[in-house]
Amino acid sequence: MKIFLAFLLSLSLCFTCVAQNKAKYKIKIVEKSGKVSRGNFYAAADDGLTIVKFNRDTVKLKAEDITALYITRKGIIGPLMVVGGLTFVILSAKSNDALGSVVLLLAGVPVGLSGGLLVGELLANKKYYKKLEAKDFPLIKENLQKYTQIK
Repeated sequence: MKIFLAFLLSLSLCFTCVAQNKAKYKIKIVEKSGKVSRGNFYAAADDGLTIVKFNRDTVKLKAEDITALYITRKGIIGPLMVVGGLTFVILSAKSNDALGSVVLLLAGVPVGLSGGLLVGELLANKKYYKKLEAKDFPLIKENLQKYTQIK
């Protein structure tokens, strides 16, 4: 039991440290040609956006070419799924009944993961901009800069 409490304490300290980090946002950009670009949202300007793709390439997209933006917070769904799954593992470890413990593990862990996924999706701070034109970017630039890595 002591090792279990020590594990929970270290896990909570880890989540506390991670919570102090500045949130990063993923962005999906749809261009007029139908091309879709995905990556981390880096910077916003009047004439376009700069993203860092997942293969570490930096891409600057012009405002005239962009028709839609989808912005979501990065790294919130996974930890909540882990917490949901661990909740049922803890409940099964506390159970004195062997059959009840197995049922909690086999049925509870998928339910906990699903619940964590649902809560994570609800808290993901999603933002959508559709039917964008080049003249819209100076108007929404200030709002977009809340989601960039460079302020």
